Amino acid sequence: MNVKVLSIKPAQKPNSYEVLLSIGENKHLFKFTTEVNQVGGRQLQTTHGERRFLDWFRFNQRVAMNVSKLVSQFYKKEAVELPADVGKFVTSEEAVSTLKPFKCDRQPETGDGGRESLIDQDTGKTSQDVRQKAIALVENLPDSLLDEAVHVLESLSVKANTPE
Repeated sequence: MNVKVLSIKPAQKPNSYEVLLSIGENKHLFKFTTEVNQVGGRQLQTTHGERRFLDWFRFNQRVAMNVSKLVSQFYKKEAVELPADVGKFVTSEEAVSTLKPFKCDRQPETGDGGRESLIDQDTGKTSQDVRQKAIALVENLPDSLLDEAVHVLESLSVKANTPE
């Protein structure tokens, strides 16, 4: 099914947007939020969809990224031509059928500073300080890598303690 962004409109909350998508013949309205944080003397903009959007596009990450890019352009007051084709929607079965086997011999990191220290073992939710740890890591990068790091981080959508 083809996915198109039909409209992007500001919502009532600041830096929030209502995005109307067509997925095949059906129309769906999703909410997005844009945040800007100061990281290492530079601004880092992140745009992410509501939980329902993330669930709908769990197996369509490229489409989700394309929608987020358009919302980001709208936030920056750049020209956005609508309707805009953003990709093909595939079902979870179609997505799983195209996966290739992956073999990883590495063991997960543990201890201080490891991946497990970022997870609350009792609830399985990401801890509140994940964002602060990420910002601290980026701030310690040499200036020559900072632009590239900010660019990579802008392409990610990370939200601490997202309810399941």
